[in-house]
Amino acid sequence: MNLQDLKKQMPEIFERVKKDVKKVYGRHRAGLSLGLVEMGMYRGGFIGGMHFNPGTDIVMNKTPLEIILREQPYEIVWAYTYHVLLHEYIHSLGILNEQQCRAITLRICENVFKKTDHPAIILAKNGIGTYFPNLPLIYAPPDLSPDGIPIEYIYNFDHESYDYYS
Repeated sequence: MNLQDLKKQMPEIFERVKKDVKKVYGRHRAGLSLGLVEMGMYRGGFIGGMHFNPGTDIVMNKTPLEIILREQPYEIVWAYTYHVLLHEYIHSLGILNEQQCRAITLRICENVFKKTDHPAIILAKNGIGTYFPNLPLIYAPPDLSPDGIPIEYIYNFDHESYDYYS
């Protein structure tokens, strides 16, 4: 699988995220956009995604996506994508505290996937760096500029109306 193929699956993965959050947490929001951004990776960690409260954008870091696509099997790629989208979707519901968001992410994963060895549960418990065995790299995108970071939007990401929030 490559990034182009994964981008086509992201709306479907996000629909699963929304369904699972509604089922377990009882909350829902529509009208979000997903953008892919080259944020790089730095020694000791990286940012998988971000939501800019109170906005409608979720952005995912392209660098770890490309690495995990190269180095891991499909089920890990799917779980990583699901996890980042789930975590940022929970932020978009107004859960801004990072520890609280992580706890809700874990609770939803445990309720949905049940098996403790499911990659989504492992990611929720251990963090997004779990499936990156060689993380001591440093990379900063060369095109970062004061004008901002270019965002590549995923079209038809959130299929629902932009005026429905619950």
